[in-house]
Amino acid sequence: MIIHLDLDAFFCSCERVVNPYLEGKAIAVGGRGDPFIFDRNPQKAKKLMTLNTGAFVPSLFHSNNDTSSYFKDGESIRGIITTASYEARAYGVKTAMSVHEALRLCPHLIVLPPNHLLYHTMSHELMEYLSRVIPVVEQYSIDEIFGDLGGWIDEDETENFIRWLQEDVMQRFKLPVSIGASETKWIAKLATGRAKPYGTLVVYKDHIQSFVHDIPIVEFPGVGRAFSKKMERYGIKTVAQGWESPHLFASWGRSGEDLYRRLRGEDRDGVHPSRSRKVIGMSRSMDHPVKCREELFRRIQVMVRHWSHTIMRLEVNPTTYYFKLGYENWESSKKQYTVYRLFNERFLHHFALEKFRELDLYPMLKVKYIGMSATKFIHHDPKSVDIFEYENDCKMRRLTDALTRIRDKYGIDIVRCGGEL
Repeated sequence: MIIHLDLDAFFCSCERVVNPYLEGKAIAVGGRGDPFIFDRNPQKAKKLMTLNTGAFVPSLFHSNNDTSSYFKDGESIRGIITTASYEARAYGVKTAMSVHEALRLCPHLIVLPPNHLLYHTMSHELMEYLSRVIPVVEQYSIDEIFGDLGGWIDEDETENFIRWLQEDVMQRFKLPVSIGASETKWIAKLATGRAKPYGTLVVYKDHIQSFVHDIPIVEFPGVGRAFSKKMERYGIKTVAQGWESPHLFASWGRSGEDLYRRLRGEDRDGVHPSRSRKVIGMSRSMDHPVKCREELFRRIQVMVRHWSHTIMRLEVNPTTYYFKLGYENWESSKKQYTVYRLFNERFLHHFALEKFRELDLYPMLKVKYIGMSATKFIHHDPKSVDIFEYENDCKMRRLTDALTRIRDKYGIDIVRCGGEL
């Protein structure tokens, strides 16, 4: 059997571990997309944490900035809700809601700034523990973990085991967790959703059809709203209705066939103890959209420095780069490029600035969003790098290696380019 663990209101639960006063109260953790990253004179050293890995585990730059006025911007309250406790959800507070709206719905809500270093550390400690009690574990996200019990726990002992595991995690870490189990990982994940909060549920093979009967197709892992709307046009609104349309899924090619097997609990997707990262990205939405292009490109350079350091620390060589600018009137400009170069910070800095200047199609409009990502690493898609640039790239790579070591020791802001100042 495969099990799926989902930590209930994880960020809020972590805050309660270090501050028991918050237990039983309506609390929420909010975010502002790191309002400190663009400071011209950073006061605290930021360092990159790479304790956790997984398909949906972001890289983390952490510092000890004063967060007492984190949500204040003059007389305004900024930020969105990242996680809400179940006490807060009873008042309608939910993820992605503005902090201002959440406080209107629940005036006594305690809104906390994020402590990502704490969350990553507790997630890592939990993974270390689970690795000792389950033969194969996979970190799916910072608060979701898969485990394979095959050859370790008999199927008829699954319910007892996951109840024991739930209680042991609570006793050791004071973290509430919901656990679902089934023969396939995606049905197990679906079961966890039905078990929350702080519940357990085992869906045996003979019960899968009755279990998924009334579950909306949009709730199935990996479907998403866009694909669910596509299926709704064919009258498929529930997972059970999807079972009745094998030919429709087959007409969508391999991805459709794979999804159909997942819906039926017949896929062979295994639990992978180490799943390599496929994308390294960075993005920022700005509370105050930027019109001054000098300031815009200063911010882009700040982000590229952080982005480059992450790529170096994760020891990958991207070949495909994606850039996006979002404007205040909802217009956007985006493009993807493929370049086979030996990765180094100097290359990325000049390449990113050149492409962002080309992307800035509306120079009279304010920019509210900057996004960049790198993918298709050479070890996934082996090809030769550009031989005409190779010698110079090797020199710049050695320089980038030295910069990485210095930033690891003294903080990401210890060495900055002149355009950031």
